[in-house]
Amino acid sequence: MPDQISEIIPEENELLPFEMGYLPEKYQEKAVIQLFETNKNKEQCLQEMREMIELDKSMLEVEIGDDLIVQFLRCEKYNIQEAFSRLKNLIQLKRDHMEMFTGQKYEIISKTCIYNIATFLPYRCPDGCAIFHVCLDNWFPDEFSVVELKRVGAIMLLQVFQDLMTQVNGLKAIINAKSNPLRHLKYCSFQNLYLMYHGSQLCIPGKFHSYHVVNMSFTARFCLQLMKTILPEELKRKIHIHDSTEELLDHFPVEIIPEEYGGQLDRYDITGWLKKVMDPEELEKLGGKFTNL
Repeated sequence: MPDQISEIIPEENELLPFEMGYLPEKYQEKAVIQLFETNKNKEQCLQEMREMIELDKSMLEVEIGDDLIVQFLRCEKYNIQEAFSRLKNLIQLKRDHMEMFTGQKYEIISKTCIYNIATFLPYRCPDGCAIFHVCLDNWFPDEFSVVELKRVGAIMLLQVFQDLMTQVNGLKAIINAKSNPLRHLKYCSFQNLYLMYHGSQLCIPGKFHSYHVVNMSFTARFCLQLMKTILPEELKRKIHIHDSTEELLDHFPVEIIPEEYGGQLDRYDITGWLKKVMDPEELEKLGGKFTNL
């Protein structure tokens, strides 16, 4: 079952764009009801987080803006300890995997959108969630390296939470797991899979409410089998493996689903958004700005 926060449905049959940039009134109310966000609570928790960051030795020489702190507070419904723990996970992830957070080039990263490897759909679910769309079979490791794929994950799954709508409503994922095992299987090491799990579940300032898998392949089954012992039950309940692509229409409006799955969505392009969030100043702050680099 999806989290409660993702179950409020708008009264109107409106298509909400991926790029919102503001929080409509009904979602402001949702933040109060579901995230316990009030002006007083927000300012108090923000101040406490600032003090905790200042006293924590692991965060020395890291600049963390208030906007990022608020993202983590919203993610954890203003539970300060949980928000701080998740923020520390992100800082440590960046320390341990600096290659994911440096060396990004737009002309390379943009291929993930142009060739539909990993991208966001242009419209949100009726509940406000943004939709992360992955097509495994479009990934050719000889042309787009594993390091570049990790950089894509860091950029997309951190920068998407700059949008207030995504902070309040979170994400859902559609994963087209069709795969050529000769191309992909050798990259499905436990280390790579654990990094994907740890980064997407314990480090980003937001949460996935559900994962919808279509075209289940040998590669995907191998990955699930390898990871099943460490995946928490809550996450397992969020994974929906569909027998046909058309089953997606039982979970999403037909207007926002690509034609390849029986939907009505034709061509789409989010490279404009990607270009903005890959501005050098934005990338410097990705995962916290390390002043000693």
